[in-house]
Amino acid sequence: MAKRQDKTCNNRAHMKLKKGVQLGKYRFGKQLGEGGHCEVWKGWDTIENIWVALKIPHVQTNGQRDNQSVLNEVRLVSQLRHPNIFPVKNVEIIDGYTVLASELSTGTLDDCSKPMSVRRILSIMIDVLEGLKCAHKNRIVHCDVTPGNIFLFPDNHVAIGDFGIGLKIKGRMQTTDDFGTPGYVAPEQAYGHPRYCSDCFSAALILYQYLTGYLPKWPFRWPPRGYDRLRQRTNAQFVRFMKKAMSVDPADRFANAGQMLAEMLKAMPKLSGVNVPNTIDFTKLDWKQIRRQAFIRRYKRVFTHFHQCVDCGEPITEGMIICPWCSSAKNRFTRRTKFNYVCPRCHKGILPTWHYCPWCYGSGIKPDEDDVKIKVKYNSHCKHCSGKLMRFMRYCPWCNRKVKKPWKSDIFPEKCPKCRWPVDTNFWNSCPWCTQKLV
Repeated sequence: MAKRQDKTCNNRAHMKLKKGVQLGKYRFGKQLGEGGHCEVWKGWDTIENIWVALKIPHVQTNGQRDNQSVLNEVRLVSQLRHPNIFPVKNVEIIDGYTVLASELSTGTLDDCSKPMSVRRILSIMIDVLEGLKCAHKNRIVHCDVTPGNIFLFPDNHVAIGDFGIGLKIKGRMQTTDDFGTPGYVAPEQAYGHPRYCSDCFSAALILYQYLTGYLPKWPFRWPPRGYDRLRQRTNAQFVRFMKKAMSVDPADRFANAGQMLAEMLKAMPKLSGVNVPNTIDFTKLDWKQIRRQAFIRRYKRVFTHFHQCVDCGEPITEGMIICPWCSSAKNRFTRRTKFNYVCPRCHKGILPTWHYCPWCYGSGIKPDEDDVKIKVKYNSHCKHCSGKLMRFMRYCPWCNRKVKKPWKSDIFPEKCPKCRWPVDTNFWNSCPWCTQKLV
């Protein structure tokens, strides 16, 4: 009986993947791409009701699937927690397939036209180097930094992914038989000796390609094709930075992504003489502030009023149980609320017209005659008493019944797997409505 089950599992492992096939909870959509070790599919998670990217190993010449590359990636990425490193949502072996599920991006840098605006490619490379900096601090070399492994998300968020051939550096020198993607491999890596500066070399090639429209090729003699365009679009200090980053000799390059990022920020052009609208001095940008502004710009129609978390300073609202950015439960709104009164139980604002607190099931406040009338936007009605409800209220402020049906919003890309309320893991680490960990 056991042999028959093994044979059935084996047959399924050799089944041709195509649209409509279901593995476990994943129903396959269209194929998104194919790499050296894996094929990538768009898949529908039938449990969470969201689209995800599914990575499945190729079948080797011996008829078996190369699970090792996927398992290697999972082991490496599990050691890294950074907003600019592509996180793994789930990995499991289903019917003989190793299936790695991750968030579905809007595309990769490889999908973008070349050359790109100076502003855009510099902001992208800052995020890429931030992610590589985290990897290098954890003694991990990516080994395959290419435009196809730089993933783009809404609101200009960027993450480096596909650590399938990455290495954990344990000593001074490490050897490998995986050479990365042709065209973006550092010379020493092509000979089987990748280092942290090998990732920097690959990142420099990408930056040069998207600034000039030309990808430098072996033997990488300076100046490469497109040099005049580089000089026109940047400045002398940035040109010197590029020459160092693209040096053939590893000893002449930046030792790691942290050094390269620091020097790039110093060398960045102010763009004063470049034909780019709304020019910015990149050396003065606060990237957390940019992310914060992107969140507020996207969700200001959903959340009409924002407060800053007392711990991390990121935007939150009174309806949240915890801060979704840092999971802090210390926020109180006694002196911050825009409403007339504060609930003595949950320390969140309430209106004098409400009979009960919509956030914690507490009782209402007896109104004063001189209460200022505050306008609020109601989005729904209670199914029990038909009273008006604001979005993300937990209880009806008129009849005190719990709002059992999950709130929905088309603007949010995902749902919390526990409470089914809307969330966005591009920004949040925890669900603000039920405290469930998201990443």
